Amino acid sequence: MKNDKEGLNDLWGHLLIKELIHHGVRHFCISPGARATPLIIAAANHPLAETFVHFDERGMAFHALGIAKGSNRPVALIVTSGTAVGNLLPAIMEGHADNLPLIVLSADRPPELQDCGANQTADQVKIFNNFVRWQGTLPCPDPKIPTDLIGTTVAQMMSDAFDGPVHLNCMFRKPLTSSPLPLSVTSRPSAKTLLFPGKTALGDSSLEELADELSGYEKGLILVSGTAQFEHTDAIYTLSRYLQWPIFPDIFSSIRSQGRGYGVIPYYDLILRSIGAHEDYSPDAILQIGDRFVSAKLTDWIASKKVKIHCQISSHLRRKDPIHSVTHRFQTDLNDFLQRIPSFISGRPPSEWFHAWKELNQFTEKGVKSYFDTHQDFSEPLLFHSLKDQIPSKSALFFSNSMSVRNGDLFLTPETPIGPIYGNRGLSGIDGNIATIAGLARGSGRPLIAFLGDLAFLHDINSLSLLQNLPVKLIVINNGGGDIFNFLPTGNAKEFFISPQKYLLKHAAPLFGLSYENPQTSSDLIPLLKEDGPLLIEVNTAQGQSLSLYHDLLQNLQEISSLLT
Repeated sequence: MKNDKEGLNDLWGHLLIKELIHHGVRHFCISPGARATPLIIAAANHPLAETFVHFDERGMAFHALGIAKGSNRPVALIVTSGTAVGNLLPAIMEGHADNLPLIVLSADRPPELQDCGANQTADQVKIFNNFVRWQGTLPCPDPKIPTDLIGTTVAQMMSDAFDGPVHLNCMFRKPLTSSPLPLSVTSRPSAKTLLFPGKTALGDSSLEELADELSGYEKGLILVSGTAQFEHTDAIYTLSRYLQWPIFPDIFSSIRSQGRGYGVIPYYDLILRSIGAHEDYSPDAILQIGDRFVSAKLTDWIASKKVKIHCQISSHLRRKDPIHSVTHRFQTDLNDFLQRIPSFISGRPPSEWFHAWKELNQFTEKGVKSYFDTHQDFSEPLLFHSLKDQIPSKSALFFSNSMSVRNGDLFLTPETPIGPIYGNRGLSGIDGNIATIAGLARGSGRPLIAFLGDLAFLHDINSLSLLQNLPVKLIVINNGGGDIFNFLPTGNAKEFFISPQKYLLKHAAPLFGLSYENPQTSSDLIPLLKEDGPLLIEVNTAQGQSLSLYHDLLQNLQEISSLLT
């Protein structure tokens, strides 16, 4: 007589994966491990599951994060017990800060093996405690437990998953797998529970009241973060036209990647640095679409102005206000808000305020162009400036943190629409970038051009194995390590910050089967952007070059702005 528990691990694994599929999960990223066998086999055998296997749990998790970001769909991560779960933490922290739908399925030992020295066993039930929207445990499969538990548990978990990471810990006893289940068992109807979360939208009276208040200020600004998507751009242009307020677009916003639209001031950071504290350009009101911005100068400048109203529109109510200046915080569907708010604004004629900012932007743009026309030594700022009209239209971009994203924010101002611009700005770490890039290319289905610093590249070098057959151009800006710390007051301890390195990065290309190029000028680089990937491109710049160039350029711009102010 067969044991009545035989095959239960397989059944529960099958039903769990089946429920996730019913709730819209298609991507399953797997790092192999024996205890996760029931989950791995179930994902491998489901016809709708798109599985991806990577040996490094940390890289796999960032890869899943990239897929979620690129596809706008939830992604499941399957790992075994022990340190394998702990290796997911950096990506889960990033996903938490950036509201990404990551579903962690961790395999675990049964209760009798907990807290007794059993191999590869740790208390992992609430390991991500502060960084997940939901967490729970499925007990070891048992015939006395109704399998409907799986369906209701997944439904509850998925109700929170679209707002950030969730974690389901799954206990399994040996034998981990057995003979295939009878068809009559595996094809049973799903126990899916349907949940209907409400859609947040502001009522007409709230929109009218807000529109009246915003319309009462002539000197206002529209700040657009990376939260704004492509479908929002026309509505934001309309807001700018009606209010006669200029738009400051973060490098990750759709307003920046869509090229030059009405009211857009892409050089706002350099302008703020060149005009200083000039009171003629102090705003009374701010309408902020979304959360965070790359430009520290922008947030410092706003903090110094003490505006009368700072209205933040976001899809959540979590505080994203590091300078504590927001006076009104609205949780609402961004698309609904942006489509409806213009109808409550009567509009105003062209204003001197709006014209002054447009004029500042035009003079700054001319000043930047004039400077780089006479400073052609290959540098990181020149690289981004030269790409403003050279990026293939369907290509997405990715910026790693540190100098790459800062120089991109300052100097990359696309003149025509390009694909989305991505980055890991939830917690702004430099780890897991290559894995994220591969996930973005896989999830979005777009060719992708990525800019990384040398240390970010070295941090995640084993994830180069993920780039096989993906249309990725990986541009590594090698300044010898830690150039950003030249901008900071490190005193006599600079060697503790710079992290100097002299590695020959080109040797990584053949190790992982990648093509390699080392352009010496921006003219050499531009044709490479149109080649098929994967391609590793190393751009060598000098340590400290960006700092001296930046100070020189800023002095030139300050001389220009003094003529206007």
